[in-house]
Amino acid sequence: MPSNKSVLILGGRGNLGVQLAKVFANSLVWGRDDLDVTDFSLLRVKISEMADRLVLIVNCVAYNDVDGAESNQETAHLLNAQLPGQLAKIGRDLNLPLLHYSTGYVFSGRKNFYVESDSPNPISVYGASKAEGEKNIQAQTEKFYIVRTNILFGPPGLSAAAKPSVVDIMKDRGLKEGRLKGVTDEFASFTYTPDLARATFNLVSGQYAYGIYHLTNEGFGSWFNLAQEIFNILQAPIVITPVLAKDFKRKALRPRHSVLQNTKLPRLRTWPEALCDYLKPGLISGLTN
Repeated sequence: MPSNKSVLILGGRGNLGVQLAKVFANSLVWGRDDLDVTDFSLLRVKISEMADRLVLIVNCVAYNDVDGAESNQETAHLLNAQLPGQLAKIGRDLNLPLLHYSTGYVFSGRKNFYVESDSPNPISVYGASKAEGEKNIQAQTEKFYIVRTNILFGPPGLSAAAKPSVVDIMKDRGLKEGRLKGVTDEFASFTYTPDLARATFNLVSGQYAYGIYHLTNEGFGSWFNLAQEIFNILQAPIVITPVLAKDFKRKALRPRHSVLQNTKLPRLRTWPEALCDYLKPGLISGLTN
């Protein structure tokens, strides 16, 4: 990428946005306090004003509350479907590519894993809104990277609205209560945000064509497997009770398998390795020295 150009990161003070700002040295970061991205007219004006300084728009803005989307469909549609389409249109008119993050929840979960060419078939409002966002981008511009990822964890963002990851929620609850329930019949890919940020940089700075990419840490597991790994790393004697998805009360359906297979890019390290790096920094290198 040109050294005199910047990357605009929308949602740049969230969990992923903070990590992206670390790897993109020339980045302009916009959070919710800087601009209301749902004011599409103003969004166009603000991006147009700096277009000659930009090389890429990165969209980290999303409505990620899977259960909340069932009763907040309008907000989920606005942020996950309409906004990406508007950004793609602005990017097209200003000759700026767009990089947008999507999710394994655009799929039904009836297959064991999904590759980049598989067609979305969502089973929740959240998944449907993200799938529509993908479709809207592709209808507006040819210069796009859609990065599907899944179940993010990592250091917290800087925004007051940044939510703790599922890893932090499981860790804190388990350590506080001494016990935890883990769903055994839903399987997902897990993704460490620093790894995802670095892989994103490599994608846009490498000689890769525009299109859809899958980026997660290698491997997969159930929520029960994730909980086991967390407390094995922490060496904490937490009682983890296996439960089925049908016994876990949630508003939205989840795909039984939201496992994303990366077939187009260099693969990332395994999610247990990344999880160990997050929960116990230096442990892996200490064991190998």
